[in-house]
Amino acid sequence: MLNLLGEHHCKVDAKGRMMFPVKLRKQLETVVHHGLVINRNLFMKCLTLYPKPEWDRVQQEMSLLSRYNDKHQRFMIRFLGGATTLELDDAGRLLLPAALLEYASVDLRKNNEVVITGVGEQMNLWSVDNYKAMMKEQKDDEDFGSLASEIDQFIQDRLRKQ
Repeated sequence: MLNLLGEHHCKVDAKGRMMFPVKLRKQLETVVHHGLVINRNLFMKCLTLYPKPEWDRVQQEMSLLSRYNDKHQRFMIRFLGGATTLELDDAGRLLLPAALLEYASVDLRKNNEVVITGVGEQMNLWSVDNYKAMMKEQKDDEDFGSLASEIDQFIQDRLRKQ
């Protein structure tokens, strides 16, 4: 079980490439060869990086949702729509999707610095401004956050029944 830790400041070049922090690579050394998956965060304007084995667990949970339930379908479309597989290149860089960087308010014309935080079995990638704002104040739950909580409860109920 991974326990990713730390706050890492990185730079993203004009092409969207980011040198992946060495300290995180060391924490991920047993799984990084499987790759990573990046996606929109459910609750905040940042991106979440999952080691591929952790993403596989997320996918397994998603498979429990009903394709005949409108809320489940809307959740899956919104949640899975941005998910992108990433691999470290030979130089230890990740190529970050432009649409996801835009979602996280990473504007490479203004500031190419991002913050990556280890959060247990995943990591969050933040624009510097969004990270500072999040650290200053906690937001109230958003509608999508409530939906995600409802989905989580559904999954937990399904797992208990198995």
